[in-house]
Amino acid sequence: MNKMPFSQQGTWPKKTLLALSISGLLVGLAGCNSDDDDDDDGMAGGGGGAPEFTPATVYVASNSSSGDTNVRVRDEDLGLLNTYTTGANEGVLVNKAGHLVQAGDLGNTGNLVTACNAATRMTGDARYEIAGASTTFASPKGIAAIPSEGLVIVANNGASTLLLMGATAAGNVGPVATVALSANAWDVAYDEASDRLYVAQVDGSVAVFDAFAENRGVGGANRTFTIVDSDDEASVNLHGIDYDAAGDRLVVADVGEAGSADDGKLYVINSASTADGEVTAATTFKGPNTRLGNPVDLQLDGTDVRIAEKANNGGAVLVYQNIFERSGGDVAADLVLDTPAPESLAVVPESEPAPGVTDIVDPETAYRVLTTSNPAPGSATSGQLFTNARTLASAPELAFDSELASAETVTLDRDGNAYITFDDGTTDNSGIAVIGALGARDNFDANRDRIITGSNTRLMSPKGIEMADDLGLMIVAEQGGAEVLVFSACASGNAAPTVVSTGNIAPWDSDYDPAGDTLYVALTNGTVAAYDDFSQDMGEGGSDRLIIPASAGTAFAAPTNLHGIRYDQSSDTLIVADVGSGAADNDGSLMTIPSASSATGLTDVGKRVANPGDGTDLTGLGNPVDIAFDGQDLYVAEKINGQIQVWRNFLTDAALMGNVAPSDTIGATAPESIVLMPE
Repeated sequence: MNKMPFSQQGTWPKKTLLALSISGLLVGLAGCNSDDDDDDDGMAGGGGGAPEFTPATVYVASNSSSGDTNVRVRDEDLGLLNTYTTGANEGVLVNKAGHLVQAGDLGNTGNLVTACNAATRMTGDARYEIAGASTTFASPKGIAAIPSEGLVIVANNGASTLLLMGATAAGNVGPVATVALSANAWDVAYDEASDRLYVAQVDGSVAVFDAFAENRGVGGANRTFTIVDSDDEASVNLHGIDYDAAGDRLVVADVGEAGSADDGKLYVINSASTADGEVTAATTFKGPNTRLGNPVDLQLDGTDVRIAEKANNGGAVLVYQNIFERSGGDVAADLVLDTPAPESLAVVPESEPAPGVTDIVDPETAYRVLTTSNPAPGSATSGQLFTNARTLASAPELAFDSELASAETVTLDRDGNAYITFDDGTTDNSGIAVIGALGARDNFDANRDRIITGSNTRLMSPKGIEMADDLGLMIVAEQGGAEVLVFSACASGNAAPTVVSTGNIAPWDSDYDPAGDTLYVALTNGTVAAYDDFSQDMGEGGSDRLIIPASAGTAFAAPTNLHGIRYDQSSDTLIVADVGSGAADNDGSLMTIPSASSATGLTDVGKRVANPGDGTDLTGLGNPVDIAFDGQDLYVAEKINGQIQVWRNFLTDAALMGNVAPSDTIGATAPESIVLMPE
């Protein structure tokens, strides 16, 4: 039921699953020697040798009468990798940030759970959920994501409705919108490129909504169609559904009579976007050799389809290859895995660890510059976020009002959700605000967003925040407590972090290198703490290396006060911004540290841009509190002088050394942080 384009999703490669033992977060690889040891014995091919599949991670959610509600993580050949429960039991998807989202009907009202580290998590790891009477959940089943809107579409089976829920919300919150249907829905497939939604209904029909995100389903379905096969038999009870955008085709599963284990069907529908009325299936699979009895869900992966067959002989995953080239009929699946009552499936192609979405490495990427403004707690712009074109050709434009008394640093995850640290000067009102789909929003909404705050969080004066999407973590530089705090990206409310020691030196910002598995932390005493093998030990025992920027083997004289920090993987270079004295408007600097992955101790900088102190300052660097880099150009949030600066070709232009002016500047009200926001 994960109906997102697979190319947009992120997860750890299945063959390099890391054992992540994180105190307090419990992010790790669960043991695979549970009740699943025997279900791999039921593997069978459909003849002609073992099929070959594109490397992927397959998530199979069970929902058996015996109480098995496990999610089983498997490879593309359905070999078992991991097993856990989330507290839900129905439809699943895996989002671009690598989080598993699952609907459930176990409680009085049902729930929607988001669980981080989809591939490697353990039962009991950090999660957040939407649950309670305000949700109006009534036996929720299939789900799909609208990432650009920060919404999850829920097939609310018990009430003949679709519910649009905030993807980052937690608690007893209501839907953003409710869409009435003519029949109960079981599953949904959303095509974001065309903004079209397909709804599989249990009366045998498919409801189609055009401009769904734009209109939120107002006015009902634009059209509805039913299906007949080549024997002129009509569709009865549609469940699983998925859409092939490349060929404009739907694949739909028909359970038939729920009590029958041999009347299931699988349909292929051509020209799906314009289907209306009664449609004849281009291909139909049915008959005893198919083992289709209650095919409750399916998932396309290119031209292959995996099917959750819930009822037939206790349940199985059935896999047909090249589904659009087959003639159908009573044909056995190419691969069969007997497994307890599978309810839902999600498939994520294998991918390598990648930088965070704001750590752009290709300057050709389309993006805008996103900044926070923070002149003083409670001031007019202190909770606002602004955007600029990368050219800095015009003044910052208001993009979002967080309604926080003091917005500090902002970053984004791969789903476009924003994480904003805030600190209004009190220990009781500091924390992290998580905003769903920032680019599509104007204001904070408690029904769509959530807050992490409270005594357990240790958040007193949080500054820089870094997302390690593939680890499912957010990393916070806690300046007031002189420590780094690591939270699950699924944290909510008064959550406790893992504490990483900085040697009692206050940090200001950090940057994580997923390829090298190193966390770099900018410290306010002018040094950089490097934590190697970060995913393995979470910085236990303190930093592995301390990098001291120097010139000709001598450390720079005080005051040195590092704030912004970015790592460029392609050149193995750290770029750091030094505020110097926070009260001075002309003693800031920008520096590079070459061979950062191995640098330790006194390290001569590669280049340094700074005021020479002779009254001829051209740099405009006073308090460069944050930086952003696109692989070519460096952007600087210069707070005390009220500027956003850009330094073109910063690493490669030999002229950008010493007392030189930035390439361009634009005025901004006390910019506090700066990131690059992909468009």
